[in-house]
Amino acid sequence: MSQDQLTTPLTGYPFARDSVIEPSPELARLRAAAPIHKVTTAGGGEAWLVTRYQDVRTVLGHPAFGTQYPGVMPAVDENNLAAGFMFLKDPPDHTRLRRSVARAFTSRRIANLRERAQAISAGLVDAMLANGPVADLQEVFAYPLPIAIISELLGVPAVDRDRFRGWADIVLGAGVASGGDVATAFTDLQQFVVRLVASKPDGDDLLSDLARRSGEPDGLERLELASMAMGLLMAGYITTAAAISHGLLRLFENPPVLRGLRAGELEIEAVVEELLRLQDEEVGIQRIAQSDVDICGVRIKTGETVIASRAGANRDPAEFADPDGIASATRSPHLAFGHGIHHCLGAALARMELAVGLGTLLDRIPGLRPAGPPHEVVWRADAMDVSIERLPVDW
Repeated sequence: MSQDQLTTPLTGYPFARDSVIEPSPELARLRAAAPIHKVTTAGGGEAWLVTRYQDVRTVLGHPAFGTQYPGVMPAVDENNLAAGFMFLKDPPDHTRLRRSVARAFTSRRIANLRERAQAISAGLVDAMLANGPVADLQEVFAYPLPIAIISELLGVPAVDRDRFRGWADIVLGAGVASGGDVATAFTDLQQFVVRLVASKPDGDDLLSDLARRSGEPDGLERLELASMAMGLLMAGYITTAAAISHGLLRLFENPPVLRGLRAGELEIEAVVEELLRLQDEEVGIQRIAQSDVDICGVRIKTGETVIASRAGANRDPAEFADPDGIASATRSPHLAFGHGIHHCLGAALARMELAVGLGTLLDRIPGLRPAGPPHEVVWRADAMDVSIERLPVDW
């Protein structure tokens, strides 16, 4: 492909799609044609799109790419906690924040949360069985499980959890809300999180642990704690709910894998890795060049945006044999959680929730199946993830 073809923007990114679980075929076409393409985004701007596995890893791990425009440092206050999200920070701030949170995000904490996830999943299935045999899995299981685990992780008091979820649903698009409702809910949610942080450090949750370390070197200040809590909610609620429902839909379309799981012939943890690899995204990870840098034979100028497509990389036939299938053999590491310094800090938590949630559903409801044809699944693709709003199932 010529240099002119590479630099002439393709319009319409993200590309049109007609499947809730399969990416646009345009990604595969572009991946085969060239390592990098210039695209016009939905907002009217231009960006470089990278779709091949090794190139996506290079971009995500390259020190020349950051999350902010060079020289931009958004101010954090009680009304703008998003400016302090760790996944939107670059070094050295990101390094300090991640180091502090990682010390408290231990394997022991994940193990303790696994016990709670098992109990919560069992309770949700009990309710499904009592009210069945038809349910909207998204509403009765996929949404409640991750928000309950985040509430446990952050130490949200039981009396506040319904309000906490209500605000989160509006802010993150788990329900239908007007712009005014979203703005009000976001303000209420931020104020709640700030008050929650002020009530620490009396518990054994993550926030309390971090609050007790606030006076130590690299400890987090009050607003940093609040931003971290909001960031965990933003990154871990709807994305995990989507992974549960997407995973189940993909298993429904792969009867041999589903039979193997139900018969105990396949381990749920191994299948979860493949489900994560295959889960689609609507918009890839965006990085901004902090200096001029050469990538894929193209000069990326300071301030230009590069979109690293995990969906493209995770289905790259140069890296994965039978890239669209669910394999039983060990694969190369997938990029569902990113790569490099911004590799998702909650990856172990998400893996655990998926394994426990899907495992509980398949074990407790062996006859679980779609309640109708695929068109009855209600989904949208207007944010970072392809979200399922309604997933009818029966048994």
